[in-house]
Amino acid sequence: MNCDKSSRLKLIRLGGVIFLLILIVIRFNLGQNTRATQFLPDFLLKFFLILKQRINFGLNKIIPEPQLSLMKSLFFGGKANLPFEFKKQIRQVGLSHLIAVSGLHLTIVTQIVSTCLNALLLTGFLNFLFSVFFILGFVVMADFSASVVRAAIMAILLLIARLNHRLYNSSFALIFAVLFMVFLNPKIIIEDFGFQLSVLATLGIVYFYPVLEKWPFWQKDIFKSQLAFLKETMLLSFSALLFVAPWIIYQTQVFSLVTPLTNILIVPLVPIIMILGFLVALLSFIFFPLAFLLGFCLNFLLSYMMAVIKIFSSWRMSEILFPSLALSWLIFYYLLLIYYLKCRNHLRSF
Repeated sequence: MNCDKSSRLKLIRLGGVIFLLILIVIRFNLGQNTRATQFLPDFLLKFFLILKQRINFGLNKIIPEPQLSLMKSLFFGGKANLPFEFKKQIRQVGLSHLIAVSGLHLTIVTQIVSTCLNALLLTGFLNFLFSVFFILGFVVMADFSASVVRAAIMAILLLIARLNHRLYNSSFALIFAVLFMVFLNPKIIIEDFGFQLSVLATLGIVYFYPVLEKWPFWQKDIFKSQLAFLKETMLLSFSALLFVAPWIIYQTQVFSLVTPLTNILIVPLVPIIMILGFLVALLSFIFFPLAFLLGFCLNFLLSYMMAVIKIFSSWRMSEILFPSLALSWLIFYYLLLIYYLKCRNHLRSF
């Protein structure tokens, strides 16, 4: 009985995916893309854009250059304000995802908002509404970056599942997000390198993080207490890297050897930097002396981040060049990953 029910559910899921794929093919043939801004009313778009201007204005009063440009890139993405040489150094050390506004940024924002709402004792539907409001706000302020939109869809699906006391399946949430975005803009899957990396990184985290976490090395007591956060950072970075690295090499013929180390040294500080940045921007309009004090701490962290990037980018082997990689080798690599996961029983839902 249970087997029959499970089989029917799998058939329904497969049918739904096939149906959406047919719609996507139709969209490819029709040609016109749907703008993401069409899903939000104008007054909300204007409100979030004004809020973005206020945050930038507040940061301008406290943080000096070039730290200011780095802070704005961490908040909203974009490399336009960063010097060319510094952008090159960021790429060399494998930290481009920090200034491209990825799902990492939205996850940080969602966690901050969730903590604040819990502190205010807002639960249930009110918590859901405020969380969705802040998620949409961040998407608008990040200029509808594809990786942020993907993360936003998955985050909203998670909030809906929690609101209805349902189990959340990250695999199907990712599939839904990808199919929905490709349906709106079919070209995104071919032309948007950031979207491709975002999807591959998420796949790596969803499927390889649980596998790596069970390795005996990570079962030591120290990784369950004092170094728990370090363990999580390393596993998230490495599991994402397993899926992302071959595609980067295939597309660019370049790969950074220091990526794992620079991610460990910098990524854990990003939530602190973003929280301080928001507080500095807010307090600059309310109580300037406190904003100035927090700004000093924020400037120190941004300077540390820039120093790490500069030091590691100066290493001769920080970035290596690869010959052109054949597509057949790329397919073979990903098939090996899928086979490994199958053997570890981590793809049973498919």
